[in-house]
Amino acid sequence: MIYKILVAEDNFINQKLMEKILQSKGWGCKIVDNGKEVIKELKENKYDIVLMDISMPDLDGYSATQQIRVFNNQIPIIGISANVVSGFKEKCIENGMNDYLSKPFKKEDLFNIMSLYLPKE
Repeated sequence: MIYKILVAEDNFINQKLMEKILQSKGWGCKIVDNGKEVIKELKENKYDIVLMDISMPDLDGYSATQQIRVFNNQIPIIGISANVVSGFKEKCIENGMNDYLSKPFKKEDLFNIMSLYLPKE
C-alpha cells in the first residue's frame, strides 16, 4: 500500500533525510516547515499520517496539533523531537498527538511506530 505522509520539519537536512527514508518504502510525502503549513495542507489534502516536529517557527507542533484536532480528530499525529526529557511523550499525547519518537531514530523505529497508526493493507 502506498501511504501519503505529511512531514512537518523545519531543518533542511532532516527534511531530506525523512524524504529519503519514506521514499525507500515507496510512500509519498509532502514536507512543510511550520505548523501553519501543516494546518493548511490538512484542510486541502488527505494524508494517512502526520510526522510532526515539535519545535518549529511560526507555530510549534503542540499548537498545530491542538488546532488540527478542532477539525480533524482522526488523522494520526506522531510527535518527533530531539528532546528526550522525562514526560515528553506524555506532553505530546496531552496536546493531541497519538505518539512520540525521539531524534535521532533508526528508520526501523520510525516504521514500527508508524505501523501502529497507518491504515492496514
